[in-house]
Amino acid sequence: MIFQQVNAYQKAWSPIPGPGPGAGPGPAPAPGISLDLEIGDTAGLAAVTSIDSTVINGPRSPIVLLHGAIQGGWVWNYSRPEIGAPAGVKGLLEQAGHQVFNPTLPFHAPYDHWSWMDGQMTVQKYVDVYIQVITQNNLQNVVLVGHSLAGVWMQMLLQQIPNRIASLVFIDAAVLLPGESFFSNRIGGVVSTLPAFPAQAWFSLLFSYPLFYQQFTVDLYRGWMVNSCAGNDALVLATYKLMVPEPKGPEVTSLDVSAFFTISKPKAYIYETLDHSLSTDPRAWLLFADRLARANNGGLGLQVIEVEADHQGMLTNPVDLTAGILRAISALQTDR
Repeated sequence: MIFQQVNAYQKAWSPIPGPGPGAGPGPAPAPGISLDLEIGDTAGLAAVTSIDSTVINGPRSPIVLLHGAIQGGWVWNYSRPEIGAPAGVKGLLEQAGHQVFNPTLPFHAPYDHWSWMDGQMTVQKYVDVYIQVITQNNLQNVVLVGHSLAGVWMQMLLQQIPNRIASLVFIDAAVLLPGESFFSNRIGGVVSTLPAFPAQAWFSLLFSYPLFYQQFTVDLYRGWMVNSCAGNDALVLATYKLMVPEPKGPEVTSLDVSAFFTISKPKAYIYETLDHSLSTDPRAWLLFADRLARANNGGLGLQVIEVEADHQGMLTNPVDLTAGILRAISALQTDR
């Protein structure tokens, strides 16, 4: 694999013009932060049209796919037969010989909307869903693959069931420092109209009950989360309708993730190069990768792999995203 040094942005970002009513402001200038990460050259990834089951030699670890906010496990097996993924990312991983699980967290299935009457949701309730899947199926040497907010759940899972986990793959996913919540972490700069809040706070407000349908418009979804397929109205509208409001409790909970950084397990970060959901500059996500590079990665340097995809790569570019996941798993297994 060819590597190149990446020195992340030093210049300020320009706010994205609002894509439609209710879109709101874009992020304000980011803090000047320099990264020193090695990014795998995946220039040939866009040419992948099928997944070769021989990519990974030897026994294949079971994979647990963790979905992000406002969506459920369905995103991993969303059917895109017209581009070679009739059973989505999950189907392609199964084609490569893996046993794959894609559970859905409470109140994240389509049309299953949380409200205050349902009681407070907690981080542990979410983590327990994944622990139950892993333990009830007696899974060992599990590869956790998490997207976006699910990075936080993966941090907690590694702390609670480390002996069950072989490796972790973060897909443009959050990585918290001890004492942070998703709501409070400082990655991505601040919103210009809310100088005391990080960018995620603005998105959290839009994602959450009861503001979801008033503020998180289809135009915002089109422009910020599925921007690589913005012209595909059928895909945009069909998947937008399946999104649900995010319960607030877990996002605002400060967490002790100290142990996560000391437990020795190999990790990889998949960087989606068209992902504008955090900032106008997709490289903002590499700030989370920089945090992950500080963890105990089993004596390895952090594996960082580029995939040409937006934030919802599992919906918009499942073939290339799956190829990236398989490359990450292969690298981590080989290096172990």
